[in-house]
Amino acid sequence: MIPLYLITGFLGAGKTTLMKNLIRLFSSGTVHLIINEFGREGVDGALLRDRGATLSEINNGSVFCACRLETFEQELERSADLGPDVILVETSGLSDPTQILSVAHRHPRLEYQGSICVADTSRLTKTLACAQACSRQLEVSELILLNKADLVSPQRLEAAREQILAIQPHARIYITQFGAIEKQWLDGLHPIEKEPGDSSMDITLQKAWVQLQPNLTEAKLLALLERLVTGSDRIKGFVGLKEKNVLVDCTGEAVRLLPWDGEAENRLMLLAGKGMPLRKTILDAKKQDEEWIAKVEWG
Repeated sequence: MIPLYLITGFLGAGKTTLMKNLIRLFSSGTVHLIINEFGREGVDGALLRDRGATLSEINNGSVFCACRLETFEQELERSADLGPDVILVETSGLSDPTQILSVAHRHPRLEYQGSICVADTSRLTKTLACAQACSRQLEVSELILLNKADLVSPQRLEAAREQILAIQPHARIYITQFGAIEKQWLDGLHPIEKEPGDSSMDITLQKAWVQLQPNLTEAKLLALLERLVTGSDRIKGFVGLKEKNVLVDCTGEAVRLLPWDGEAENRLMLLAGKGMPLRKTILDAKKQDEEWIAKVEWG
């Protein structure tokens, strides 16, 4: 049987970095990745290609949503046909994974090992308040990484531990930075059974896509992002600047531009939870930067 691990985590918590570290942990065998993103275009898949693992993507919705569940089950069968030594599934940050055990039981060639959840320590309270799915991710996970622990005080770190234990009393919690994980942490990992939640989409989620004009300067892009992050929880995308291509990676109001050697479609995906002024923020930015924002699409 093929071991199957589920990787869950909040928006921007560090799932992709953790996936890179897990690929290294399993490098003695063959690894297949199934990457799930809420947007129509995948970003994480592009970041994980050429890591020594085979990869497939399921975009535009959670794999546990009714709209994508059948596709996910078909992909599990195709992945098993490849005969890898391990399969890692990275879910969307807004996924409710409480169906994972029943899904895994329908695929006898797979042996579900359990769920690993990555939590952003610095944004834990806000994230849990914005999306019910994030509590569900903790509920099904025995192994929980409190990531970005270097960004908070010891008091906030302890408060975050208490919040998690209130949701998942059986959690094994590890304090991490940069998605670090040790192989021995996987020892004794086992599935946690929960009553499956609603398979419909999290109705509190807002999403939009912003198409940028080519050849922005880095200063102009940073100024635009500083306005957009005030109304969103997560911004991702590849942008071609005059000087270079970059990966836009924003969580909360933290803006990051990272070097990117691949293609850049100049398209940003923005996600926001309930109460966030996503639409107003984008429309206001478009008024100020109309020459650089070519098009806006709403999810």
